[in-house]
Amino acid sequence: MTNNDLQQASAWTRNYRNQNPNGIKAHCLSAETLQGILSQKGCVGVRSYYGLDDAGQPQLVLVGYDANDHDMLPAAPTELQRMDAENLVEEAEPSVRVSINHVPCPPCCSSGNILNS
Repeated sequence: MTNNDLQQASAWTRNYRNQNPNGIKAHCLSAETLQGILSQKGCVGVRSYYGLDDAGQPQLVLVGYDANDHDMLPAAPTELQRMDAENLVEEAEPSVRVSINHVPCPPCCSSGNILNS
């Protein structure tokens, strides 16, 4: 990350905090969650979708994508392996992992820095 990237990231997170002073600032993602998605056969990266939960709070939905930029989703919902910060439900031979319910900031926050203060 260059200094210009960090300055841009700081401006973007500040803009968000200014428009959402009482909102979620970030989400904490475990290495296990990211490695679980990236370890899927054919996965070349992780895509994050923005969503709103039933309480109107922003949430991230993470899914792997392949070399053709296609989301790695199951052919049928019963094939899905659901991963989240609190539960890991595995099917007989999971082929797809989607990650939800990441710990928000607050409470999972860093000490004050250029991205969150």
